[in-house]
Order: sequence, then C-alpha cells, then structure tokens
Amino acid sequence: MSIFSDIAKLESDNFSDAWSEKSLEDTFEYDYNHLLMEKRDGKVVGYVIYSDVQGDAELLRIAVDKSYRRRGIASILMQNMLDELVESGAERVSLEVRAHNISAVTLYKKFGFVDIFIRENYYTEPEDDALIFQLQFT
Repeated sequence: MSIFSDIAKLESDNFSDAWSEKSLEDTFEYDYNHLLMEKRDGKVVGYVIYSDVQGDAELLRIAVDKSYRRRGIASILMQNMLDELVESGAERVSLEVRAHNISAVTLYKKFGFVDIFIRENYYTEPEDDALIFQLQFT
C-alpha cells in the first residue's frame, strides 16, 4: 500500500470532490507541490498539500482522519506548513474553503488568515460559497 493510497482514503472520507490516488501521484510530479503528514501508530492520520511557486503559496488540501480530530493535528500541520513557507521565503499563502466549513474557517483565522473574496455558489454537492483566505508573510 502506497502513501498515496492512504491519503486517497482520507480524501474520500473527507471530501465530496476527493482526489484519487492517481491524481495525488500526478500532483507530486511537480517540485513546487509539497506534502506534509502526521502519523500515529504508523498510520497517516492527517496531511496537508500545498504549492509554492516563486513565493506565492496555496494550501490545496488539508484533512484529518475523523477518529483523530480535536487533537490538534490540523494545527500541527498548518504550523509546519507555515514554518516551511517562511523558511523558503514565501510572501503569502492563500486558500479557498467552503463557507459552511466552520471548523476550517476557525482554524485558518486562528493562524491569521483573512478572507479577501467570496466566490458565490462555487461548490456543488452540497452547494456552497467559497471563501478565499490569504495570509501575508511580508
């Protein structure tokens, strides 16, 4: 079993638009895409995928196994990603999130992200607006 199959399982458990194992593999053919994981007892329980192109970063995916939530794993992943981005000299990081994903919105605001734009009716299954958040490092 590959690491991408573990992440694909978490994807399907967490997202209505889950990335497949093949999509995940293809994502990391590019050196500007990065993966950070948290493991417990040898099992991947959370991950973050982000890109960093010439100092302009984007958080692409973050998820935590449902049975490991409320243990600070998402915060650890976010902090590790932000530390890597600062170290690499990134100027900013942005992301989009479903407006009704209150736990994610709360997490992003905790780390200093501010909402800069709303894409109305962006998501389907279920329908929802996308909030665009950004965090400036410089």
